[in-house]
Amino acid sequence: MAIKYIDRKEIDTEKWDACIASHPETASLFAETSYLDACCEQWSALVQDDYQAVMPLPWKKKAYIYYVYPPFFLPRLGLYGKEIPAGELPEWINAIPSYFKWIDKVLNISIPENPYLYRKHKTYRLDLSLPYEEIQQGYHQNHKRNCRKANENGLKMVNNFPCEEVINLFRNKNAKTYKAGYTAKDYRQLPHLLQVLQEKQQLEMWGVLDSKDTLCAGAFFPFDEGKYYFLFSGRNTESNTNKAMFFLIDQFIRHHAGQNKILDFNGSNHPDIAKFYAGFGAEAMNYDEIHVSRFRPLEKLGFNLYTKLNRLK
Repeated sequence: MAIKYIDRKEIDTEKWDACIASHPETASLFAETSYLDACCEQWSALVQDDYQAVMPLPWKKKAYIYYVYPPFFLPRLGLYGKEIPAGELPEWINAIPSYFKWIDKVLNISIPENPYLYRKHKTYRLDLSLPYEEIQQGYHQNHKRNCRKANENGLKMVNNFPCEEVINLFRNKNAKTYKAGYTAKDYRQLPHLLQVLQEKQQLEMWGVLDSKDTLCAGAFFPFDEGKYYFLFSGRNTESNTNKAMFFLIDQFIRHHAGQNKILDFNGSNHPDIAKFYAGFGAEAMNYDEIHVSRFRPLEKLGFNLYTKLNRLK
């Protein structure tokens, strides 16, 4: 097995995207070249042989130090084209050039006895292949009750609205509640990413209008051959009462039930958000975040000082 490091400009886009799609268990929209290009200022990759397997590496350079990092709107980036055996992970990590002094990477799976494990994360996935009535039977009782309340509040679905409205809903409420950590630059980047997805016909936008025809909640769902991804959402304060997000997710499930796809909620470690996702009958799946430090003592001191003054990501 030969693993080589290559820059973005050297990557064969056709072979890369074919590799991503070749293994259904790991295939993901997030690892396609167009999505990576839209999300990352710079990214390189590890490639095994003739694109038998690949690993994207988003990176930055700060204070003269190169580091690998997990960008916003890219929830997981691991190995694609095959599942990585536990004993093979060091070989991939060692193939990352030594001038990358810090590696913070969120994988797409959980690896037993992972030698680089920093912490485990959870996502929640819902199988949409069943009829809606069967999926609904798996809702928690509180979710069933909230969905009934939502249906009594005169809410309406809408799919045609400016994406900035949902982003502003998030900034005005959710960002403060959950301490999301997005910068102004991240908020500017998101519409560009959504435009790329729309041009590729890989995006659904779902919004909820209240009884006064005001957008009170919305969400963006990119999708690929096998999954829908709950990428980003926003809601106003009134949604706490009218249950708009329960309505939105329930209507999305109702619309897509019977399709051979998975709804991937993309997290979360926050207990309230995790409870919301699990309440629709979604099953938890673990994945690993790894940290690798290659700093010499003075480098680490300088980097730590820099990151106290500037946000790393």
